[in-house]
Amino acid sequence: MTTNSDFTQIAKSIRLDVEESTRGAKRMRLKSLLAKFGHIKRSDNNTAEITRLLSSEGLCMNPPIVRFGESWDISIDTWIYLSCETPVETTPSPTLPTWNADGWFDKIAQMDLRTEKEVEIKFIVPLLHRLGYTDDDRYDGMPIPAAHGSRDTTLVIDFALFNVSNSDLLNQPILTVEAKREGRLSRQRELLSAHNQAKSYCLWTQCDFFMVTDSRTIQVFHIARGKLGELSPIFSSERSELLHRFSELYSVASKEALTNYYLKKLATTEEAY
Repeated sequence: MTTNSDFTQIAKSIRLDVEESTRGAKRMRLKSLLAKFGHIKRSDNNTAEITRLLSSEGLCMNPPIVRFGESWDISIDTWIYLSCETPVETTPSPTLPTWNADGWFDKIAQMDLRTEKEVEIKFIVPLLHRLGYTDDDRYDGMPIPAAHGSRDTTLVIDFALFNVSNSDLLNQPILTVEAKREGRLSRQRELLSAHNQAKSYCLWTQCDFFMVTDSRTIQVFHIARGKLGELSPIFSSERSELLHRFSELYSVASKEALTNYYLKKLATTEEAY
């Protein structure tokens, strides 16, 4: 009978194998990954447990192996890319006039958003469009199975962003967004709670970036596997400064920038096993 200690050792062995590769990345079929942990079929429970074990060893899996919504979007023959932490790189910014051509940044500077739903509809969705995400790229209220000890649960992500036009990123969330009611992030306890929620979502989706915002404050984080403690934002701005700092936000959270980031991770995978 395989024990929790055995599973931990398996995860450590996989981490060592990835580290010993020239580029710090390898790949295997999902069915082979399941087999390493003694599973023939996948389930919400075993995919969540494998995700937790490998993340605790500092490994990323792309695409994630947990189920999104009601169906499995990847087959057991899908290649799963295993890699160590990848540094963040910026991408060239678009021409400034396109950002505020309709005066949206001027409008939202004075906007009073009364509920979390208004933050989502009137601030986050338009902002994501300006970051290059289409309606098809955005999964609103995405449910994912998760495991907390012996208890299984379902988490709901406010927004999960994909690049649906790129077949190499099938089923790979490239950014998650946690929304809060306007002004809530000015409270340290609320800010910490939002960070913890978003970090949990990134664990199960194997997404390396998350945004938290209450519309007044916008923060973006890059998460490192195995280092889920207190994080420092790679971008932080107040809404009043967003027009003048949008180039910085675009360079770390746009569809263009994050597509390049994830494709580079896949390109560094040198061998299969």
